Amino acid sequence: MSKLAELLGQAGSPISRAPKRLRETPVTLESDRKLELEALLHLRDGFVAIDGALVVRPSVTVASVRGVEDWNQLTLWRTPYGKASELLFFAEDRFGTQFGLYKDEVVRFDPLDGIYEHVGFSLERFSGWVLDDPEVLQHSRVVAWTEEHGPLGPGQRLQPRTPSRFVEPGDDEPPWRVLDDLELMRRMARLYKETREHPGVLPEGYLDWWWEGGEEG
Repeated sequence: MSKLAELLGQAGSPISRAPKRLRETPVTLESDRKLELEALLHLRDGFVAIDGALVVRPSVTVASVRGVEDWNQLTLWRTPYGKASELLFFAEDRFGTQFGLYKDEVVRFDPLDGIYEHVGFSLERFSGWVLDDPEVLQHSRVVAWTEEHGPLGPGQRLQPRTPSRFVEPGDDEPPWRVLDDLELMRRMARLYKETREHPGVLPEGYLDWWWEGGEEG
């Protein structure tokens, strides 16, 4: 069995039941990668897998879950990320880390530092990468959360009160809460914008907007 088939085999129900071709993506990709993504979404148009740790977006927007084309609009949340303008994001973990296509590659994009890294040259390789080491998705944290609080919806993400890269060794685990996917990405984009000139230093008063609204779970 291929790794992609294995991933689909443990995935939940499709988010959309009406897949469509990706005709209005704002970036240029190698045709093989785009066709490969379309084929995957034709088989299962958006899904949650690996115990809820991975969300693959559908080709079309369904309720609060934005489809690939809508999620990749350049003005939606990623305006500060110059390096992301050539990436087509199709999946993510529950903490805002994005997975995308770049030319003929599959890459992982960290929204806190704006850097992307190579994962593989096919969705088969990507599937093997997440299945062989689910902790690249912070799998154990997701499982612990859902065991205590219940399952997350496909459009829900987890936000820490203090972003992990700013937590010092020995510090207590920060509280977490559920946030809408777009709201989390907009806050992460703002944090990236306000820290890129001084990496590792949180801006004064950042909690006023980073942790605004809602209560931790």
